[in-house]
Amino acid sequence: MYICQSCGRAIDSPDLFGTHGDGHRNEDYCINCFKNGVFSCSPEVVRPIGLKRWMKDEDKASWILDRCGYVTLSTINEEGFPRPVAIDVIAHDGIREIWMTTYRNSAKARHLRRNQKAGIAFVREADSVSLIGKAEVVTDKDTLRRYWKDFFFHYYPGGPYDEKYCLIRFSTQEVMLWIDGKPSTISF
Repeated sequence: MYICQSCGRAIDSPDLFGTHGDGHRNEDYCINCFKNGVFSCSPEVVRPIGLKRWMKDEDKASWILDRCGYVTLSTINEEGFPRPVAIDVIAHDGIREIWMTTYRNSAKARHLRRNQKAGIAFVREADSVSLIGKAEVVTDKDTLRRYWKDFFFHYYPGGPYDEKYCLIRFSTQEVMLWIDGKPSTISF
């Protein structure tokens, strides 16, 4: 069951979903709050705590990240061009710090050892979040063990100390948001 992220109403029928400007379904809001890409309920009426519409921008971005799973990580390749790849987020502290895993000899890891500048982008519904910052390859044993997940055995059969296993720690410096039809920027 879905919950309207504006009024808190249960959305238990396809007819109750809000709609984007082009008419397709929006799973974040009910039809009473969001129709044709515009909020139709007044923000002064009620502000249920913990719902996306009423969160601070940074918390909205984290809410979106929790629901998208994969992100696009862009590193800088040998020719100086961005190299975007889809990658799974294994842990995060809001949008300020994001953890991923890759092989130690992957192109991503090679790029980051040479140039830590990186970007992450993710989308959900019509909302998009773009992060720029620095990313580092992490190989210390305590951190590798701390972030280890059992499903990693598929990729790293040697466990948390497999020679191929490493982590990427992305630290956000600036955020560009387009959420609920409004742009904003956050710097850390």
